Amino acid sequence: MDVTNFSSQPHWRHCYRNICTDNFVERKHSFPSPFTTSFKTHSRTKKITMSSEVVFNLEYLTRLEESARTLESTPQQRSEMMFKAQREVDAYLEQLSLDHPTGWVIPPKETQGQDKLVQPGQYQVQSGPDQVQSGPDQVQSGPDQVQSGPDQVQSGRGPHETEPLPIQENGVSIDEVLRDFSRIGNEMEREGHPGHMAYVPGNSTAPAAIGDFLAASFNPYSLNVASCRRAVKMQQMIVQWVGRLFGYPSACAGNLTSGGTVATMVAMTTARDHKVPRSKDYSRSVLYLSELTHDGVAKCLSTLGMREAVVRKVPVDDKYRMDVNILRKFIENDVQNNLLPFLVVATTGTTDVGSVDPVPAIRAVATQYNMWLHVDACYGGFFVLCNSAKHLFEGVETADSIAVDPHKGLYAPFGTGLVLVRNGTLLRNSNTRQHGNYMQDQLTNPEDWNPEDLTFEQSAHFRAPRVLLPLQLYGVATFRDALQEKLELAKYLYLRLKGQAHIQVVEPVLSTVLFRIPGVSDNTNRALLREITTDGRFFITTTTVKGVLYLRVIIFCYRTHRQDVDVFINKVKDAVVKMELPEVEFCHAG
Repeated sequence: MDVTNFSSQPHWRHCYRNICTDNFVERKHSFPSPFTTSFKTHSRTKKITMSSEVVFNLEYLTRLEESARTLESTPQQRSEMMFKAQREVDAYLEQLSLDHPTGWVIPPKETQGQDKLVQPGQYQVQSGPDQVQSGPDQVQSGPDQVQSGPDQVQSGRGPHETEPLPIQENGVSIDEVLRDFSRIGNEMEREGHPGHMAYVPGNSTAPAAIGDFLAASFNPYSLNVASCRRAVKMQQMIVQWVGRLFGYPSACAGNLTSGGTVATMVAMTTARDHKVPRSKDYSRSVLYLSELTHDGVAKCLSTLGMREAVVRKVPVDDKYRMDVNILRKFIENDVQNNLLPFLVVATTGTTDVGSVDPVPAIRAVATQYNMWLHVDACYGGFFVLCNSAKHLFEGVETADSIAVDPHKGLYAPFGTGLVLVRNGTLLRNSNTRQHGNYMQDQLTNPEDWNPEDLTFEQSAHFRAPRVLLPLQLYGVATFRDALQEKLELAKYLYLRLKGQAHIQVVEPVLSTVLFRIPGVSDNTNRALLREITTDGRFFITTTTVKGVLYLRVIIFCYRTHRQDVDVFINKVKDAVVKMELPEVEFCHAG
């Protein structure tokens, strides 16, 4: 495509200019009606009066153009900016190779004004609504002290927090901008560090970053075939590939989203429109979750305008799976009370435990009561690539919709979710865009399934390259091996802790391992957490499942390998020894 000869393009026929001289070149097509008559030039002031009202100042336009052209970078400028940006990236990534990355967790110091470390026998770690701890420095969470990591970075002002470079009338140098941005590395969790074993850590690969750079540089409108067919095809290829992983038919449809919650919301919107088409029935509609379902699912109800809907939290069994017998009883009771069961959510990989709900049994109940079945596979979904885990996803192919996060299992940057709906027509019916008059000349084909008709989003970021480039470059086998390694490491950690005195450990299903000291207070287990994490080598948290507090480890970062797990195991052993617990027989039952 010739991007220099704009005057030959229909869209650019109004862009003829000659403002470097005192003479104005009159072109009847240069200005749309009504400004095509009665031109008067004033060479001294360089003003043009169109009709009798509009005054056009050529000098002013020239100054504006000179300023606006600042945005048009040269190849040399782009190379310089990229080189300097890469230096900052390399400096950050070097931190991920250190045992104790600065800015993630700073080893505590016994200085004035700071509490000393908890010594053996001094279990003073408190729990309560305003004293929930997430790391080794006794950092508390409360309304004004929300943590993002264990090194006292708070939502108000932390010890390392600085104000970002302000938005100013005039710009500054790229060096100053990058120097300011790089400070973010000292005020964040080191998500990609091999010792980050909390929450569900995010990871990103170099090809994914390059994919984002390419997407932002080419900047296609990727939600409509008429705007960029190839961009649409790239997204559709990813969606169909993921659909095949779960056994969906080719008639499925979906979209890349900003994350799992938005993917779930798109799916729930489709479920609402199909199962509860009348808003007057929202208040009697019932959503069924397990007690371990991610909180983002219920959150979607408010966004969907179904705040008054009923939410039933179904207890889990001794394997931390939704208890289908109790689910059935809940539904039967609701039907008898003239309520409308419309949606049940099964999870393949709960965030707390990594457990997998019995999808086939839940599907049978959903079918019996004409309910929509949605599967939350955001954390665990891409383990379907692993042969050893495929059996865990039995029945997912019958679900009406699925949400899965490439920014978890495919190591894409944060902000990459994916929604799938088995019957793509239902998804399209819930989201089809009715174009405004300004798009009436756009050529359309009813057979084209545009992404903008499969989600509520418009003008979304072109997310496909961040997923596609790593898959194309490394191949699916590399991701399969990386995920399988995490499953094996979780088993390895379980078996090593299983034989450790004073430790009770829960057998993992995926890559999450729960353990605790049984028979002691929650404060004692929190003290164990502090002892393990106090030097900043590892970041783990606690969770409470069925009323029991556990230390929770998730092995998910692609940089985490056996040597890291070995170091962690030794940390646990040393921490238990330091706590000088009485001799007891160990217990490993979950």
